[in-house]
Amino acid sequence: MFCRNCGKNLKPDLSFCEGCGTSIHQTTPNKPSIMTRVKRHKKAILISAVVLMFIIWAYSGEDSSNSNVSSSVKYKQEDVTASVVNILCPGAEDDLSDATGGSGTIITSDGIVLTNAHIIPQDSEENPIPEKCLVVLPNPITGEPEEIYTGVPFVVPFLISEYDLAAIEIDGPYVDEEGVVQGSYSRVFPEFDDTNRCLDEDVKLGESVRIFGYPALSGGYSLTITDGIVSSFPGDGLIVTSAKISSGNSGGLAVDQHGCMIGIPSMVSSDETESLGVIISNNLIREFVDKLGALSKLLE
Repeated sequence: MFCRNCGKNLKPDLSFCEGCGTSIHQTTPNKPSIMTRVKRHKKAILISAVVLMFIIWAYSGEDSSNSNVSSSVKYKQEDVTASVVNILCPGAEDDLSDATGGSGTIITSDGIVLTNAHIIPQDSEENPIPEKCLVVLPNPITGEPEEIYTGVPFVVPFLISEYDLAAIEIDGPYVDEEGVVQGSYSRVFPEFDDTNRCLDEDVKLGESVRIFGYPALSGGYSLTITDGIVSSFPGDGLIVTSAKISSGNSGGLAVDQHGCMIGIPSMVSSDETESLGVIISNNLIREFVDKLGALSKLLE
């Protein structure tokens, strides 16, 4: 289970998150039964489930990702950097004064972004608070912000705490207070697609890892890359890496030396120096999809 405030993996015997100190149980007393909550939010769940199931299946596929690589297709870093975006979501004040930030990866050319759920502010029923978030596309060469769009966030109640996955659907360019359009209409977005070069999933201990995202430590606005190795497999579908992951990296992209996706960087480790990071693996993403399908059947 993940902390809804900072995204850290929660130990079952603790009452408070080791990362931010938030009470693990403060928002969950006397919750209605799962079926009561499902029925109460039937419409929201159906919409979120349909959107997320479609985009994740379309992106990952049955035999997706992907550490073995086709020797006939070379990996270009710009193919990755173009698709990793910065995300800013307003909170209860409905402006950017209390915004939360993170990273995401464009996974369809029409602008669907895969990210972590904990970067999207939610109410007590796990519904998104903001109607729109900002999605900032980088210059693929320099990593500096280049275009800004708005997008609708989608989360799936009941699965957030366990999988911490969500999506944002870009719906148009952002227009600033002076009326300047910060993006392009009818844009074909640079989706991340490694299916032509990555064949089978085979993540190994000690192999190289590269993390793409927007950590606060580097300013939070320009795309940042860190390197490391696969340090361990602690279980529960997680991958621990020595590549630096800090606040703002959440929801970004983790790839191997061939540019094949191995998962989503989600949190820092709980060691005192925060020298290790944690990645949600592709296996865990597919497990999430399976449960999402089962939840949808409850509503049929």
